[in-house]
Amino acid sequence: SIERMVSMWLRINYFPLLLSTFLRVDISLYYVVPLHTVGFFVTMATCYIAHNLQNKAGLGYWSSRGIAVAISLLAHALFYETSAVDFLLNFSEEVHVRFQIDKYSAWVGIVSGMLWAKFTECSSAQSESPAAHWLQRFAGAFLIWVWWYGFGYMSDKYAYNPIHPYVFILPVAGWLMIRNSSKFLTEIHSSVLEFFGRITLETYVLQFHVFMCRDVQHIPIVIPGSGPDGSLVLKTANMLLCGVVFVALAYWARKVTVTTQMTATELVKELLNGGTHEHADDEKEPFVKVEAQQSNGKTVDVEAETKPAAKEQV
Repeated sequence: SIERMVSMWLRINYFPLLLSTFLRVDISLYYVVPLHTVGFFVTMATCYIAHNLQNKAGLGYWSSRGIAVAISLLAHALFYETSAVDFLLNFSEEVHVRFQIDKYSAWVGIVSGMLWAKFTECSSAQSESPAAHWLQRFAGAFLIWVWWYGFGYMSDKYAYNPIHPYVFILPVAGWLMIRNSSKFLTEIHSSVLEFFGRITLETYVLQFHVFMCRDVQHIPIVIPGSGPDGSLVLKTANMLLCGVVFVALAYWARKVTVTTQMTATELVKELLNGGTHEHADDEKEPFVKVEAQQSNGKTVDVEAETKPAAKEQV
């Protein structure tokens, strides 16, 4: 939907664009942002083709998905494997290089998403046989080992980065197989990782302005004596202080971004609906009730009466 596209574009791009504009920083510093934005729209276009092939052309589920994925692959190849890719030089050399490193990562993600449902069925804890669960755990551990033995140990990032988007599916799938083999593991999660996962974008873009300095090799020295030659205690305290401020700023930035995202999405929804307010009747109802009850001589808690409607609107 249009609302979904606007919402996702704002969530990814709004804050980085503000920083780039007002701090006069090249957007290529946050190259992951345009990379993810393009990946989102490529995925959405592929899903749109598959949807139309199934619902308008009458193709089956797998046929429509297969053709859509093939068209997406062809489009990737025609752009990245020809001189058309040099179009990215109009932005910057950094963008040109980064997009080519991850050129098929979105397509791999699409294929993974298409096959994930079947994979989940095979790797979920549906069998009561302990042997099946342990077999799944060993298989998952084997996939992780294959990735590490073949690629994970590589310390040269220039050698590893180009293949990362295509091989990291191995440890991810392996870990999910291990996790899904246990009912206990599937019912728990890390609240800390969930929190940091929500502010990943903000920590990524703010690290260049708040947490890192001097060619992003050092953090600010706030506590006197916490420099490179300072004591371990002072350096640790300085790192923790900088980290707390950094995370707090990232959390605040996310909150502001999400507020803007929701407001803009609601505006787009209203415009697409011709300016009509969908919740007009819901908002009017509690006030009608209050007026009617007051006319009957009853004492009314206005806040309590309006809470249900407010909850529905949110």
